[in-house]
Amino acid sequence: ILGLARAQFKVGLTDPAAPDDDLEDGIFRDSGLDVDRDYLRTRDPEEVVRHAADADALIVSWAPITRDVVARLPRVRVISRYGIGVDMIDLDAATDHGILVCNTARYCIDEVSTHAIALLLALNRHLVGDVERLRAGGWAADRPEPPRRLRDQQLGLVGLGNIGRAAGRKALGLGMRVVAYDPFVREQHDEVDGIRLMELDELLRSSDYVSIHIPLNATTHHLIGAHELGIMAPHAILINTARGGLVDQPALTEALAARRIAGAGLDVFEQEPLAPDDPLRGMPHVILTPHAAHWSRESTEECRVTAVDHVLTVLRGGTPSDIVNRTVLQRSNRRV
Repeated sequence: ILGLARAQFKVGLTDPAAPDDDLEDGIFRDSGLDVDRDYLRTRDPEEVVRHAADADALIVSWAPITRDVVARLPRVRVISRYGIGVDMIDLDAATDHGILVCNTARYCIDEVSTHAIALLLALNRHLVGDVERLRAGGWAADRPEPPRRLRDQQLGLVGLGNIGRAAGRKALGLGMRVVAYDPFVREQHDEVDGIRLMELDELLRSSDYVSIHIPLNATTHHLIGAHELGIMAPHAILINTARGGLVDQPALTEALAARRIAGAGLDVFEQEPLAPDDPLRGMPHVILTPHAAHWSRESTEECRVTAVDHVLTVLRGGTPSDIVNRTVLQRSNRRV
């Protein structure tokens, strides 16, 4: 008895970005390629390997793609990420095995930059406290110190990539002064779009608000730790919509509890979901959101379409635009 013929290509989607797969199915179906889709709906590495060992491509949301997993996916030519950060993928291992890693680099730029500014505005205007007082039947008698006028306060951006620049432009539109730390940009520019580049310590000492917009990797892990929090101004506020591991969370919790900094707006955490008993949840000068800065109807669709398009480009023999580990093109003998 003859078995069913294998499709020309197989794509494994480990943990899709949405509850349904209709959008991805439609794109694959209309692509003109013979593609078998396996929607794994798992983040378990063993399950990923079991289902995708014969896959030509992988689309990943949060499933950890470790060196061990990469070594057991011999056919995979491309790993495409639903999102910008790729800290869940072992890039060195992928490069060593000649696998392209792609992200959706231009997705949610507007959403994340807007979310960062929204946290800044809510903390500046004491909005959460006002809402809670009114919900409890109160009015304005128990208000804290009045907020400072936002105009001419300084926003320090840690990272001046696409999202950092978008946040900077929005802050400039509010009349703020904007500075940035980004060693890669500073190699070529002292100022970009009215945003002055400076060293990290100088930025931390001089800024009223500090907003983080960099990827998480071995170099940037805990970039903001006890020392960095210790040199921030006592009235300063830290905003993080990038990755939780960029900030030493226990050191931040201690700095906030001791009022060494005035507050924080956090969308990301070292461990997610945030533990129910985490002390950050009970701090009145902290605003927490559930890793939702990227979220909008448009950004979700854009992310899904782009991730699938990168895979189809590779399967057709092309080169996607958003390759994270471009050295694979020189180091690998594989054809892509």
